[in-house]
This record gives sequence, C-alpha cells and structure tokens, in this order.
Amino acid sequence: MKIITGVLLVFSLLAGSCQSETKEHSHPDGTTNAAGPVAELEKQVLATHDSVMTQMSELMRLKKVVSTQLEKATDAATKQRGLAVREQLDGADQLMMDWMHEYNGDTLKKLDQAQGLVYLKDQQTKVNTVREAMQKSLADAKRYVD
Repeated sequence: MKIITGVLLVFSLLAGSCQSETKEHSHPDGTTNAAGPVAELEKQVLATHDSVMTQMSELMRLKKVVSTQLEKATDAATKQRGLAVREQLDGADQLMMDWMHEYNGDTLKKLDQAQGLVYLKDQQTKVNTVREAMQKSLADAKRYVD
C-alpha cells in the first residue's frame, strides 16, 4: 500500500509540473516573466540596481577610510572636504536603501501594460539617480583618500 501511495504521489507531482505555465509567473526575486515591453523594462531597472549593488562594498570600505583620515586630519580644509565626502557617501547609500525599500515589483501585477511602463520608467529614473550619486560619491572619495 505504501508503494502504491508513493507511486501515485510521484505521478501527481509530475503531472502538476508538466502543466503549462501561465503567461505571467512571479519569481522569488520579484520579477515576472511576462512577455513584452514591461518585462524588458523591468529587466533593465533591475540590471541597473544590480550593477549599483556591486559597488556597495566599495562604498562601505571608502566610508571607513574617509572616517579614519578625518580623525587624523589636522587642518580645517581637509576636515571640511572629508566631511563633505563622507556625507556624499552616506547620501548615496541612503538613496540606494530608499529605492530598494520603495520599489515594489508586485505592483506590476496589479497594473495594465501602459501603467506598468509608466511605473517602471519612473523607477528607472530613480535608480539612475542612485547610480549617478553612487558613481560621483565613489569618485570623490577615491580622490580624497589618494
């Protein structure tokens, strides 16, 4: 009896997995595999986010280096510049955290294609702002520590 139950369980699992999937399927990372311009723009937005995320460890490393140099700085101009650089790094970090907190891929499931494109274009603008702030703060911090 246990063998028959096991065989039936395996067949039911196989049958369920072989059924055709719906056109739109949610992934654990929040993306969908919906076809069309919404899916393509969503991929672009998330690719931009992913490229910025790879720079976060460098940002944190530079924050530590800048803070260490600030402690050792003796003249006011160097301290002032270091404080501005650290504030810029903090700002870029906060922009990224805010964007990640506010972005909601589940929103796309509730919107039609036109609304989805509007939402994603807005998100692309925001994540591009994050990327630009990150790149500028990293470049300024590297100049400061060198």
